[in-house]
Amino acid sequence: MIRRAFFGLMMALIVMYISKIVMFLDYHKTLWNHRPGKCHIVDGIEHGSEDMQTTQSGLTFITSILPIMGGNAAVMGSEYHEYYTKNHVGGRIMLFNMVKPEDGVKELRIIGNNFNYKDFVPHGISVLEDKGTVLLFVVVHRAEEDTVEKFEFLEKTLELKHLAAYTGNLIHVLNDVAATGADTFYTTDYTYYRNHVGIVFEAMLGLHFGHILYFDGQEFIIVSEPTCFANGIALSRNGKLVYTASNIGKKLMVHKREDNNRLTKVNDIELDTFPDNPIVDPTTGDVLIGCQPIGHKFLQHLSNPVNPCASQVMFDLLHMKG
Repeated sequence: MIRRAFFGLMMALIVMYISKIVMFLDYHKTLWNHRPGKCHIVDGIEHGSEDMQTTQSGLTFITSILPIMGGNAAVMGSEYHEYYTKNHVGGRIMLFNMVKPEDGVKELRIIGNNFNYKDFVPHGISVLEDKGTVLLFVVVHRAEEDTVEKFEFLEKTLELKHLAAYTGNLIHVLNDVAATGADTFYTTDYTYYRNHVGIVFEAMLGLHFGHILYFDGQEFIIVSEPTCFANGIALSRNGKLVYTASNIGKKLMVHKREDNNRLTKVNDIELDTFPDNPIVDPTTGDVLIGCQPIGHKFLQHLSNPVNPCASQVMFDLLHMKG
């Protein structure tokens, strides 16, 4: 009798867990195409675009390559790596002018004696306009470590001058960055583990092993509560709020910046989709969030790039202006 009850309980728990996974991966969803206006593919970025940031004048900087975590096969399938190796794909930063879209995209050449192209895998990006100078902060997955690297945009020559690279003991796997000054920024420490098994373990159990970090010009410090796969990050237009996407959590976290740059959570906004990068319009303050609404198709795409993945953009849905 006890064995039967125990068996029944275990079966019920297993069914509950499987049902939870099915719902979490969105097998129950049907997605309909919806476009608010004309939409077309921007030619010239054949091998993926990960993140982008736009200046007030409409210049948009785009990181382009497969964002292989830590320079290894931690997240993506073997077919992805075979494709990128076969096509000799390297990391690039591209430029697109929103005011002159007919000009298409242009690759920016990176200069600097201390810059290494060999294992350059750019991921998240942030733009800071400071007294006529445009600075780029870019999360870079190197073979042995993750860094945030700073560049100056040279508009006349369409070049990026490498200025600095930041790393520290608190960094595990970075995802995105939000600049607050010429030498200060927030960055998301996405996961604790840098290997495939560890990352799957974190995801399946929903572990909160990540954090939002702040670099104060001297060192990195933890400024948030533990997070679950903190992904894209952005500042509100007035700099008082920090928006951070938790893609495994399917939510957007909203934090208030304190005077010491530590963060106090003020809201968790449930999205029922896997959010990636929030972007704040520099002119209006509107929040746009790129998302993957069907989880199992997203996983198939990560396994093999030929598998299509449904995507969506949520546009200022919650009126989070600041």
